[in-house]
Amino acid sequence: MMMLRKDTHVEIHHLTEPRLLKVITLEELIEQGTAVCAGEVNFDDLLLWSPAVELQRNPQLLSLPVAGFLIPEQWDGHAGVDRLLIHSPKDPDVVRPGDVIALTPGNSLVRVLYRRGSDSNLLFMTDRCNSLCLMCSQPPKDIDDRWHIEENLRLIDLMDPGEENLGISGGEPTLYRDGLLEILAKCKAVLALKSIHVLSNGRLFKDPNWIESLTSIDHPKLSWGIPLYADNASDHDHVVQAPGAFSETLQGLYNLARANQIVEIRVVLSQLTTPRLPELAHYIFRNLPFVRHIALMGIESTGLARKHYEALWIDPMDYQDSLTQAVYFLHNRGLPVSLYNLPLCLVPEHLWRFTRQSISDWKNLFIDACQQCVANKQCSGFFKSHSARWQSRGVQPLSTEAFSAYARSAQ
Repeated sequence: MMMLRKDTHVEIHHLTEPRLLKVITLEELIEQGTAVCAGEVNFDDLLLWSPAVELQRNPQLLSLPVAGFLIPEQWDGHAGVDRLLIHSPKDPDVVRPGDVIALTPGNSLVRVLYRRGSDSNLLFMTDRCNSLCLMCSQPPKDIDDRWHIEENLRLIDLMDPGEENLGISGGEPTLYRDGLLEILAKCKAVLALKSIHVLSNGRLFKDPNWIESLTSIDHPKLSWGIPLYADNASDHDHVVQAPGAFSETLQGLYNLARANQIVEIRVVLSQLTTPRLPELAHYIFRNLPFVRHIALMGIESTGLARKHYEALWIDPMDYQDSLTQAVYFLHNRGLPVSLYNLPLCLVPEHLWRFTRQSISDWKNLFIDACQQCVANKQCSGFFKSHSARWQSRGVQPLSTEAFSAYARSAQ
């Protein structure tokens, strides 16, 4: 089973400047016009999805007041067309009606920034970060990339107004404080139906000025995912490679609580974090009673994690006891807990009810060993970066009998 790509190469004609465009069908154009987008847009922000046969049958479509046309198949009829025209995608499944795409002059790559109906849509804030986590999947860069702020503000306008979840991530989003606050305010105003989940290391929230800013925005569906990798400063600071980070993160968590924010604690499971996982569960329960959810997450084998393989890798089969202790300690005390990024075959059956299909659709795949498994539709699968070096000895297809146990646990 293949993951869903986020970009593909196409033929582009008459593109004179970088553009973000909403792909819509003729029916949507007729029935909704610019109201197909959540925010304020013009017809020039819309790209009409037009199969070649439709344009050939109705050439008058070329006079419609839209930005241009997307032909979702191989096509050689562009001669004589003086409008923005995109056609002949290398992978015709990448761009679909409802998507928001990014185009750049002189580049044949079309990037999907928003996919209709997906819960994996993300506003990317920056490549910068003030930590250097040993398992970081996207190593930070020391650059000024504030241009993402304006791109995200425009992207918000072009999205559907529906109820999908929307993530905000980086790098560290709080490094661009004013831009992040502007984006959060716009999400509340334009995307009122969407839940917003921001991934942050939480360190900069030690500044109490965030309390007033977040309280004034008062977004009812905003939550924060903050990593805490240990119950002590030494271990946590080592994982994030930032002295003082444990203290700053805790100050930040308490300030988020003072601002009445919804907080999730995230723990990446590795050789460095699993030995004291039960102690961390105790620490969260005792010291962070305001936390709404705890996510225990399998590691993504890319970025800096590859460099630190020897320090990080532990077979999930070898931390099942500590995982079980931590999960049940939290669950029995009323703290919601979930297991992310772990295939069902690597989790004890009694913990299956805590597993989630958590890997973003564009990163997700199922390896050859999964093809005969009856649980593919319920399992998280693997990251696209998965390799034999990072594969557990426990990977195996689940039988119908085993899967019936999963069905019972989910009831």
